[in-house]
Amino acid sequence: MDIHEVISDIEERVFDISLILNREFGTEYENCLSSNQQLMLILVAKKGVKHVKDLAYHMNVSASAISQMVAKLEQLDIIYREIDESNRRSTILRLGSKGKDILAMMDENRSEIINKYLSKMSEKDLIEVMDAFRKLHETIIETEKGDPE
Repeated sequence: MDIHEVISDIEERVFDISLILNREFGTEYENCLSSNQQLMLILVAKKGVKHVKDLAYHMNVSASAISQMVAKLEQLDIIYREIDESNRRSTILRLGSKGKDILAMMDENRSEIINKYLSKMSEKDLIEVMDAFRKLHETIIETEKGDPE
C-alpha cells in the first residue's frame, strides 16, 4: 500500500467514525440543543473561548449568528454575558446553571459512548492510537502556526 492509499484509508475511517459518533451523540441528548449550541457550550466551558468573535472563528459562522445563539441560550439560563473586567467595552460568556447541568450530562454521555468502543481494544492498541492522535494534533497545531514541515 503506498502513502496515498494509507492517507485515503485514514481519511475514510475518520469520516466514518465521525458520522457514527455524531449520530450517537445526537440521539442520546434529551435536551433540545442543536449541535452548534452544544459545541458552543463545550468551547465556552472547556476550551476557554469567552468572546463572540472567537466563537465565530472556532465554529466557522458569523459573529451575528453566534450573537443570536447566545441570546437564545441566555433566555434559557444556559449561557450568560458579563462585562469583561480587563476591557469594560467587551463582554465575556459564561455557563449558566442549566448550561452546567447540560454540559455534565453531555460529558457523561460522551464518556459512555467512547468507552463502549475503546474498552474493546487492547491496552497496546489504545496506547498506539493515543500516540498517533497526539502526533496528529501536534502536526495540525504546528501547521496552523505556519511552522515548516
